[in-house]
Amino acid sequence: MKTNLLFATWPFLKSEKVTLSQITETDLESLWKILSDDENFRFNPNAASATMAEAATKIKQIHFNFREKKSITLGIFSNDSLNQLIGFMELTDINVTIHSISLAFMLNQEYSGKGYATAAVNCITDYLFQYIEVNRIQAYIMPNNLSSQRLLERCGFVKEGTIRDGFYWPDKGIIDLDLYAMLPTDFRKHQKNLEENKRYYTS
Repeated sequence: MKTNLLFATWPFLKSEKVTLSQITETDLESLWKILSDDENFRFNPNAASATMAEAATKIKQIHFNFREKKSITLGIFSNDSLNQLIGFMELTDINVTIHSISLAFMLNQEYSGKGYATAAVNCITDYLFQYIEVNRIQAYIMPNNLSSQRLLERCGFVKEGTIRDGFYWPDKGIIDLDLYAMLPTDFRKHQKNLEENKRYYTS
């Protein structure tokens, strides 16, 4: 895994539908809309932010974690809404021994169900496998978070099982989490399926 490349500079990743890039202070209001929405935290360890100051602190923490090479949080920007910040993607638990990364994401509810999250996950997995050369990308999802489960499966992730009573989340207590993961073999199979579907719909 090319960890030095991962943290060399803020990634700037562009697909047909979304762009993933650095979140700055100019995105504060848009980030606040996401972090203050209780609906976004139904399946999250914490509660929604109570003040815009918490969103400002989040941006500072994002930049600190990047400088310290602890984690990367990229904004999800809509290409057809004047590059509006509509969500974010977090890369955490970076393990240089087994070349693995954990993935989590959150989206503005106004943009939910319109393909933006799927585009963002496809974009980040392509980057991580093709350029950073990770061996494993994983995500932990609450068992009742059906929309995120379906999204990950559409993007080629495989459910590996349920970790029972294995996590303590401050706002939820002791919980089960489903573990989804993607390996290079899963990624190549998903890329092949995307190409075949593209040829089918454009022929």
